[in-house]
Amino acid sequence: MIKGGYWGRILRVDLTNGRTETATFDEAYARKYLGGVGFGAKLVSDEVTKHTNPLGPGNLLVFATGPYQATNVASSGRCTVCAKSPLTGYWGESNAGGNIGPQLKRCGFDALAIAGKAHKPVYLHISDNQADIKDADQFWGMDIVETTDAVRESAGDKSLGVTAIGPAGENLVRYACIGNENHGYFGRCGLGAVMGSKNLKAIVARGSLAPPIAEPDKLKELYTGIRNRLQENVSKSPLRVHGQAMAMTPREGNGLLPMKNWGQDNWPEVEKIAPPRFTEEAQVKPWGCPYCIIGCHRRVTNPDFFPADTGGPEYETLAMIGSNLLIDDLPALVKANELLNRYGIDTIEVGAVLGWAFESYENGLIAKEDTGGIELTWGSGDALLAMCEKICRRDGIGSLMAEGLRACVDAVPGSEEYAVEAMGQAVAAHDPRAYYGMTVSTIASTRGSCHLHGNTEGMESGRPLPNLGIDEPVDRFDNENKGLIGAISQDSFQVDNSLTVCICYGGMGMANKLKMLEYITGWEGITEEETMKTGERVVLLQHLFNLKMGLIPEKENVMPMRFTKPHKGGGAAGKVPDWRKILREYWHAKGWDEHGIPTEAKIKELGLDE
Repeated sequence: MIKGGYWGRILRVDLTNGRTETATFDEAYARKYLGGVGFGAKLVSDEVTKHTNPLGPGNLLVFATGPYQATNVASSGRCTVCAKSPLTGYWGESNAGGNIGPQLKRCGFDALAIAGKAHKPVYLHISDNQADIKDADQFWGMDIVETTDAVRESAGDKSLGVTAIGPAGENLVRYACIGNENHGYFGRCGLGAVMGSKNLKAIVARGSLAPPIAEPDKLKELYTGIRNRLQENVSKSPLRVHGQAMAMTPREGNGLLPMKNWGQDNWPEVEKIAPPRFTEEAQVKPWGCPYCIIGCHRRVTNPDFFPADTGGPEYETLAMIGSNLLIDDLPALVKANELLNRYGIDTIEVGAVLGWAFESYENGLIAKEDTGGIELTWGSGDALLAMCEKICRRDGIGSLMAEGLRACVDAVPGSEEYAVEAMGQAVAAHDPRAYYGMTVSTIASTRGSCHLHGNTEGMESGRPLPNLGIDEPVDRFDNENKGLIGAISQDSFQVDNSLTVCICYGGMGMANKLKMLEYITGWEGITEEETMKTGERVVLLQHLFNLKMGLIPEKENVMPMRFTKPHKGGGAAGKVPDWRKILREYWHAKGWDEHGIPTEAKIKELGLDE
């Protein structure tokens, strides 16, 4: 019997035949995989094969919550989506804030697993203990904002949780994303294209059920103290004042920021698109996810800027379509962010593919006649906006770019160095030459290059984490133990993504998270060691999935050429990580062999030998 945190129910939907059913799981299953990305990894791994077309009806699309979505504690307004990625062909996952996770839980389900393909556009309407597949012809072609408004109006309920795709998902752009109430985005791995391939325009949910909590009084008492401490710290936090954009100027200084497709050492113009100018001129305001007390997302309110109905640009976007392209035109960046949000496209991938295109254009590999007359010159906001349209609509060269960086390189010989990716996915705005531990997240993430699979920036900025075995400050330019801390951080992040909680609440501490988990679920004897093993189990399950898909670690877990050459100036001048050493150490820390293949002993230890 499940005491709390879970219903023990997964909603299964087959769009091909229009059927819905409910599958169940027990407490042992919940404790083994926790929820969120853990549930997604288990479900997708069990059903998707090497021969499954990511954009075919056989791909399984999973939306999953964890035990925290049974509560209204700060950090719980999250959800994870998983499938085989159409961008990489490997494991795909994305995590976002918004109402879909909490509302799915209140409908009586812990996860939603969608297979098949509808014969025409549909949307899925989920309510208490049931789901209905409804016609979406009238919404097809709308952007995400238009879809969200129209679905709510059609249902006569403005409070519906809505997650939807835009034209990019419909056009199967391989890095299309999914938007939640115009606010949070399942951004990476092209999962919006998976929805589009299934003719699934949107999922809406509104529930009135109270998820079970084992010890609600103890949870309330503990959480009240935690919340009060967090609120006291948050009121003065730069993250509250400026949002994630606060990191732009510091990261330009320490060498982490991408500049001119990762090839430039400094960019003083960063001040034109970073706080305080970003905050003051765009007149941004905090915009929190459900139950959030930080509000790191931004709402642009300056009426002189492009009308913004979606979340404003955050660090990754300002970096990848701003400094990465040397664009210091803040209004153009706000407009591009708004368009990409409405169309439903990953801004990280757009910045990377345009970095490749701008550099290819500069070096004569792409000509003006190839771009439809658009001059791809560094710093051009007009070129950025025009190419966003082309990619979304698959117009001309935009259709090639919509396929991702590897397709671009195949089509333009000699441009390989300009494509900064690993496993087919673009590197996000974090240069591993500035923090050597980020070698792991750059080249050994299970979902392709990912700044949230083993982000060690905090550890390497002088913040020890004794509970994770990191007792002393770590030198960011030291090659020693970077594979180890990358592995530890990777497991820790997948714990959070399984619970599911927001990483912005790192100040909550693992001990408090687990004590709340105990009160939510009623589980006894929850230890950090057990929980970190769960994170390790999830990573291993994803890696085993990738091996099944055909991954050869020694060929795919390779540092992009650009990062094998040092900067000549800036905060990371002359620095290049020994990525091969770090990768070998990472594999060893994971209990895998010298080729990146998990040993039978490790697979058995983590209970995945079945």
